[in-house]
Amino acid sequence: MKWRTESEGKFYDPGETTVIYYDTHSGDTHLLTAFAAHVLREFHAESLSLASLVSRIAPVVEAGQAKDLQEALEGVLSELVAMDILKQE
Repeated sequence: MKWRTESEGKFYDPGETTVIYYDTHSGDTHLLTAFAAHVLREFHAESLSLASLVSRIAPVVEAGQAKDLQEALEGVLSELVAMDILKQE
């Protein structure tokens, strides 16, 4: 299974624990965790699988958290789909 975005959107990161995301496709604004924003930034006009996301994000995750990465990504992907930011293919 793969996921994709409808648009690249715009991010505003005030340097806190949350990031504001404006979805240019829907016109909606969302408050995302910094991790969810990082995941969403990986979708550069291409569809990605869970395995692709794990391999892209694993290098920037702390070693102690790497074992929980796939589960964390599954949760974030579900939330982004529920917010209609990502689409499943």
